[in-house]
Formats: sequence, structure tokens, C-alpha cells
Amino acid sequence: MIRPALSHLSAQLGDILQPALLALLWLAALLLLKRATLAAEPLPWPIRARSSLDSTYPSTSSLSSDYIALWRDLDWASQRIMTSLSTVTGLLLAFRSNSAIDRWSTARRKWSDVQSNSRSLLRLLSTSLLSSSSYTSSQPESLREFAQQQQTKSKVEATLATIPFFSISLMCQMRGRPLHLHPGAGSGQSLLRDDLVAVLPPSLVALANAQHGDPSLRATPDKAREEEKRKQMANLNSPHLIQPLTHTSPSKSNLALTSLVVLQQSLNSFHGDSSPLTGPVYAHSIGLLNGLNSHMTELERIRDTPIPLAVNRHFSRLLAIHTCLLPVVVVQRLGERWWLCAAIVGVVTSMLYGVDSFAAKLGQPMGLDREDLPLEKYVADVQREWDEVRASCGAVQM
Repeated sequence: MIRPALSHLSAQLGDILQPALLALLWLAALLLLKRATLAAEPLPWPIRARSSLDSTYPSTSSLSSDYIALWRDLDWASQRIMTSLSTVTGLLLAFRSNSAIDRWSTARRKWSDVQSNSRSLLRLLSTSLLSSSSYTSSQPESLREFAQQQQTKSKVEATLATIPFFSISLMCQMRGRPLHLHPGAGSGQSLLRDDLVAVLPPSLVALANAQHGDPSLRATPDKAREEEKRKQMANLNSPHLIQPLTHTSPSKSNLALTSLVVLQQSLNSFHGDSSPLTGPVYAHSIGLLNGLNSHMTELERIRDTPIPLAVNRHFSRLLAIHTCLLPVVVVQRLGERWWLCAAIVGVVTSMLYGVDSFAAKLGQPMGLDREDLPLEKYVADVQREWDEVRASCGAVQM
């Protein structure tokens, strides 16, 4: 409990401490520079004697007066620049934070829709296929009829198992990670239950196994800021870099989309003259499949479309300008109280870059950071509901 909290705190402080330390170093350099330039120089005794007799005679050297005027002008210019840019900085800060929060909340809402559609599909198909299927309606009269009933039973079980498999494959696709069917050494932890894998369609099992050798699926998580920068570069419009279409290998297939295709084929095969899937149930199930497809598209949009790179770069420049000018103003106003200068610069810089840091994390809500959505919990809920639906239908048949 303590170790994850400490690692989370260190990860958060890592993005804030670096700019804060740079600002404090710049503040220390300004303090030393001001102290060196405004140090009292010993004046010749005739000047000291005349200034003591004549109050209108300047008691400082012309060089010190020039330095004092220079620091005063730097303070005036820095304050005017910060005042002029404060509105733009505030607008970009609000845009970046609001955009990140909106992406996070939209992703959470879409995952709730995926859970709702999956639950509705499980309810509709289980009551239509499990409770009134041909393999439970009568006893087989021949070995051939028994084999047909077992084949139908396996097909129904595979159809129902494809629904939670879609959620898990969608989670792995959003994170760019391979889907592991079985836990093992070097293969990572599997989120799929063994009884679910046992009844999956063979085509989905083969595609999931083929993805393990895909180098484009990363094995180590990227930091939120690095992931955001990578996607920003990928979203730049470069028409001259468009490559001709090539055949997609099985290792690069979209498992979530393939799951929907398998579900569509299964529904088509169950919908017929002698099948238990009636017309209204079939139409409603197709509507739920279309909803899952729309939610997957929305999640892909959130994953692949971060804040524009130009906005991010301009915001970084504004933060850098603010970080450079704030110590100048603080040194001129509170130069003698260095500890107060350090506190003001450290707190303000940490807060500004802290907003940028949490916006970068919330802008990628389906990653592996502690602020990201708990996708493992969502897919585990779908698997639990799949098991409960099967158990309830089995109890009704008893």
C-alpha cells in the first residue's frame, strides 16, 4: 500500500521538480548577480567628505546608479510582459486542463456504454439461445442428433464468450498491448478466465496468439507526456508520407473489430426459420452491436487525437517565459529576503507545471498511470456478468 503511493508521488513530483529546480537556480543566479552589481564600492575621501557636507551631492558612483536603473527597468519590463501574457497563459491553461478532463470523462462514459451494451447482449442472447435452444428442448434420438446438439451448444457458448472477449480485446487495443490468453513466464498476466478461453471461437484464439510476435505492440508502458508527444507527431498532416495500401498481417489485426464480426456472423447463423433467435431479438442485438462499434470508434478517437502539437508547444513557451521573468520581479521587490523569493518562485512554478503535468496524464485516460481509468475492473465486471448469466440460465433449465 505504501510502496505504490510512494511511486505515484515520485512520478508526480518528477514532472514538477525539474522546472521548479531550474527556476530556483535562475533565481539564485539573479540574486548573486544583483548583489555583485549593487555592492557598495568604497568612494575616495574627497567625495565622501563633500557628500557629508552637501546633501545634494551624490553619495554613490555613477556605475552603481546605472545598475540600479538597469534593475528597475528590468523589473518594469518583466512585470509588463507578464501582465500582457497572463490572459493568453490563463486561456491556454484552462483549455488544456478542460480538454484533458473532458477526454477523461468521455472515455469513462463510453466504457460505461460498452458495459451496458455487453450486459444487454448477454441478457438477450442467453435467454434466447441458452434457455430455449434445440439442445435443451428434447432428448437426442440418435448419435447424429446428439452430435448436432453438442455442436449447437458449443456455438452458443462461443457466441456468449465473444461478448466479454470484445471488452478485453478493446482494452488491450486502447493500450497498445498484446492480449495474453494464458498467464506464463514472460507473457504477462492474463485477464481472461480459463473457462472463458476454453469456449472461445478458434478464429479469435488464433488471432490472439498471432499478436504476441507483433513488435508494434509495446511491452513497456510509456510516460504520459512521451505518449502524448508521440501521438501528436503521428497526427501531423503529412500527405507526402502516405504509403500505398498493403495487406494487413494477422499480427496487426484489430481483435475488437474481429470480435464484432464474429458476433455478427453468429447472430446471422442463429436467425432463421428454425432457429430460436426471433426477429425482434435479432434486430435489437444488431442495434447493440452497432452501439459497441460506435463506442469503440469514440474510444479510438480519444486515444489517437490528443491536443494539437502547436498548442502544446506554444503553451510550453509561455510557461518558460513566465518562469524566466518571475524571478526577475521577485528579486527586485524582495531581494533581501531570499527565502521568501525562493518560496514564491517554487510554489508558483510548481503549480503552473503541475497543471500541465496532470493535463498530460488525464489526456491519455486509458493508459497505465494511477490517474487513468481502471479498465481491468471494467472488463472483470463483464466477465463476472457473463458467468452469472450462464449460471442463472442453467438454474432455470434445472
